[in-house]
Amino acid sequence: MTRKDQPAQEPDSDHFVDSDVVGDLRVRGAFVRTAMSSEQSLMSWIRTSVSMYTFGFSITQFFFYIADRQGATQLAVGPRILGLALVTTGVVAILLGATEHVLRIRTMRKEGLPPNVQFFLPLGSAAAFLLVGLVALVAIYLNWHF
Repeated sequence: MTRKDQPAQEPDSDHFVDSDVVGDLRVRGAFVRTAMSSEQSLMSWIRTSVSMYTFGFSITQFFFYIADRQGATQLAVGPRILGLALVTTGVVAILLGATEHVLRIRTMRKEGLPPNVQFFLPLGSAAAFLLVGLVALVAIYLNWHF
């Protein structure tokens, strides 16, 4: 039979799990490298989110400082909204990045990623920085001065 005569095979979601390919070190290595790449992508999302938190919170605190120096009783609305928008965007970005990472790892585990590969550090970091972002969001919303 030639290639043209062979019937097209439908993609099967667990074709790696049921085959001998899972035992191949090259395939296992490819899964681990892809998982590490996913981890690196998550860490990039965390870095971007923390930059957004920092910038939004810094803008808000700078204008709190300026308002205090001028004797104003309340911060102007514009800088506060900008700070809230940046911190909210950072919180959403870190949530989306962590969700994407978890879904990708789950899919790879179904396809044959070795079960002894653990990825708690990036998810723990994402959770910690998500908490930092939520605190910054509450601080801006409630007009806390630091």
